[in-house]
Amino acid sequence: MGNDLQDMDMYEKVGSKKYCMRGKHVAAIVAAVVVVGLAVGLGVGLTYPEPCKSTNGDVTNPPTSSLPSLPTSAPPPSDSETCPDEKNANGDWSQFRLPSYIYPLHYDLSIHAELDNDIYNGTVTIWLKLTRSNTKHLWLHIRENKITGKPRLRDPNNQEIPINHCFEYKLHEYVVFEASQILPPNANDDSLNDTYRLTLEFSGKLNGSLVGFYRTTYEENGVTKSIAATDHEPTDARKSFPCFDEPNKKATYSISITHGAEYSALSNMPAQVSQNLGNGWIRTDFVKSVPMSTYLVAWAVHQFTYVERFSKRGVPLRIYVQPLQNKTAVYAADTTQVVFDFFEEYFDMEYSLPKLDQIAIPDFGTGAMENWGLVTYRETNLLYDPSESATVNKQRVAAVIAHELVHQWFGNIVTMDWWDDLWLNEGFASFFEYSGVNSSEPSWNMIDQILIDDLLPVMRDDALLSSHPIIVEVSTPAEITSVFDAISYNKGASILRMLENWITPEYFKLGCQNYLKKYHFQNAKTDDFWASLAEASNKPVKEVMDTWTRQMGYPVLNVVSGNTVKQERFLFDPKADSSQPPSPFSYRWNIPVTYYATSNSAVKLTSIYNMSAPSITLEPYDSSADGFFKINNVHFGYFRVNYEIQNWNHLATLLETNHGVFTPGDRAGIIDDVFALARAERLDYGVSLNLTKYLEKEEDYLPWVRAISALSYLVDMLEDDNTIYPKFQEYLRKQVKPIADDLGWKDEGSDVQKLLRSSVLSLACRLGDSDALNNASSIFNSWKTGTGIAVNLRQLVYRYGMMQSNDEESWNFMFQKYLETPLAQEKEKLLQGLASTNSIPLLDRSARTFHFVF
Repeated sequence: MGNDLQDMDMYEKVGSKKYCMRGKHVAAIVAAVVVVGLAVGLGVGLTYPEPCKSTNGDVTNPPTSSLPSLPTSAPPPSDSETCPDEKNANGDWSQFRLPSYIYPLHYDLSIHAELDNDIYNGTVTIWLKLTRSNTKHLWLHIRENKITGKPRLRDPNNQEIPINHCFEYKLHEYVVFEASQILPPNANDDSLNDTYRLTLEFSGKLNGSLVGFYRTTYEENGVTKSIAATDHEPTDARKSFPCFDEPNKKATYSISITHGAEYSALSNMPAQVSQNLGNGWIRTDFVKSVPMSTYLVAWAVHQFTYVERFSKRGVPLRIYVQPLQNKTAVYAADTTQVVFDFFEEYFDMEYSLPKLDQIAIPDFGTGAMENWGLVTYRETNLLYDPSESATVNKQRVAAVIAHELVHQWFGNIVTMDWWDDLWLNEGFASFFEYSGVNSSEPSWNMIDQILIDDLLPVMRDDALLSSHPIIVEVSTPAEITSVFDAISYNKGASILRMLENWITPEYFKLGCQNYLKKYHFQNAKTDDFWASLAEASNKPVKEVMDTWTRQMGYPVLNVVSGNTVKQERFLFDPKADSSQPPSPFSYRWNIPVTYYATSNSAVKLTSIYNMSAPSITLEPYDSSADGFFKINNVHFGYFRVNYEIQNWNHLATLLETNHGVFTPGDRAGIIDDVFALARAERLDYGVSLNLTKYLEKEEDYLPWVRAISALSYLVDMLEDDNTIYPKFQEYLRKQVKPIADDLGWKDEGSDVQKLLRSSVLSLACRLGDSDALNNASSIFNSWKTGTGIAVNLRQLVYRYGMMQSNDEESWNFMFQKYLETPLAQEKEKLLQGLASTNSIPLLDRSARTFHFVF
């Protein structure tokens, strides 16, 4: 913190995917820091009408005669080791993956949560199938919780089969059961009549982490209250209850939560009945679910209230929040209503469940989690207060909601078969979120904003040897968590954008609809999606797209002799071995290439640049008649373009004289390309800086965001050079000054103009512009005397006001404001301001204070 290069890097991560699961367990700590001390209030009970049955009969209850009786009180915790830890690897459980011949059909799960004691107990009965004979062992996942009672196994005739022995095999987080006899195989169908039933009692703790089933606290009018909720993706359902914790082990669930009478319970499905058990306990039983993966199973025990909207079809859409924050849930409710209806229409498929709840959890480790029917959020990603939240917060809330709603189709209805195809979930949600937000907020032009939030930022990561393919083998929980990164999310979204542009939006939409229908309630692989799109478009989708998903990186297209194009791998490091690590395609790509001449805006698409061809030749053109020959229209292609020097100079002149001949998206892409090429030593930085001369006339958000990112990198590289940096700093001030003065310090204009203002003024302050710094200090000092700060200027003023004041009085004032505000988004901004002081004693105090508080 404290300089704008760091701020720009942070902004790119926030803008692109702050809600992603990258660095999941680290993010949990950060989340705890920014949400401590929020004020909240009372909760209300959950009431729903009798559940609707789906036309295919999936939302029904299993026969009551086959269900184990639900406990009316919690079994006592047990310290005995029913299934002790053993290092016995003499069986298939020595493999990381569960066997394909064992699969669950249904779970009956009962949880008894004691929030006051930070413990819970439960019973799970799993209806499962065996499709192979000659085994007497069953095993499934467990972590940290313990089996507390004698495991019970019944055969399809309801006869008990004794279990001779059980043990934990912690290397792969399994609990293994050895039956007294060989277990005959079942019929290979989905009938519950011919199944084994495994019943386990277990116990766990509600503290210690922000994954699995955990408890966290918040303040309500000075009183500390608790909420307990789950977070299971990717491999943490096993921490909440024993289960077959792999995405292709889909099953239905009947869930029952026993909780204190002062609480209410939520789960994936609507509540079916609540029963008062006496002694201050209530049991809430939920409707049987549709088939889903374990990582989507969710529940929460809370005292929240909700804001409600209804979809066009009448589906209840609720936002659960702390009661004192009800007004901050209105925007989320309104946005959900519009985006939900948009996706039902676009995917040509109704949402699968009778309700959709979304809940803001204090201390939530990930940005958000798409649990089917009960989406959980970090507060900063769901709540928006028009009087306290900035436009960037508003945009983030809309984008995260849209992202999680996409998952209700891509990920929940059709789930990737294994985590190596994670991008089928996250890349798709990241891509479609922009059209979802666009349906709700068309003035934001979110369709183009994918350039600055996803595509161009991830190209920076993907130009390193440390990158990885979109589809990558994973064989440990840590490896699975590691692929929740920019490659799966941002690159996944970016290549889908390229693919849609190539086969046309019409065929892309049809292919997506066919894919969802064909694999409804099932699992799928990348090749299944390619096949659906190929059938819809009659194009060689797999042949082209495998080169983008099964090898890392991307190409640069070198344009020579005006219209001849040659591809090669692009890396930032000019000394790196471009053949490493080995690739199945030798770092050649099948590339859809778009191009146009500035005198004729009609975009032309070549036939695919085949990876085996040394070059391709585009149609001839006359620069004097046709203007500039622009390749990669609006950067639809996931590649960079390098022109000959005379064409770069021509482009710089054209931008200075009439930059409007290029769209804002094209200008953003040009700026990003030219600076990336210079960083890779493919161009001289003089060529890149020549293209920045026009910036004093630039007024659009997209080009400025990429220019700020590129220039901030140079600032950081040069600021310690007392000879070069002052000249460079002065040049940049001159480029920024016109738009900074034009935008001014009044928080007015469209939402996009407000985003532009905060970005440009931040750069002006970073460059030491005296007018910008004086304005920041003046507003900061007025704030200390009781004058409010416009919401879109707060982060900027907090940072540079504190940086320039550096006194203890200012720090104390800001810290008090931090303690007083109930809004997590405002806490984030104040926390950044507190960390922006240049005073060593105050920085030391910050470290000691927040270490003590948290």
